[in-house]
Amino acid sequence: MPSFTMGEEVLYRGRRYVVTLISPRPPYEFRVVASTPDGARVAWATIEELHKMDAYRQPYDDTGRY
Repeated sequence: MPSFTMGEEVLYRGRRYVVTLISPRPPYEFRVVASTPDGARVAWATIEELHKMDAYRQPYDDTGRY
């Protein structure tokens, strides 16, 4: 099972986010934030919904939707 740290870039629902808070008690959730042309997008996600970034090794276009 992957683990994530504060400040780490992750993929959530196909978009790039940054982990800004990790809940200290179960159910463990991660607050993730993304920048959009309309301002910040904030979401809470479970560990199963987050994916490690591969963009540093593989190209990934997460801005084509804007």
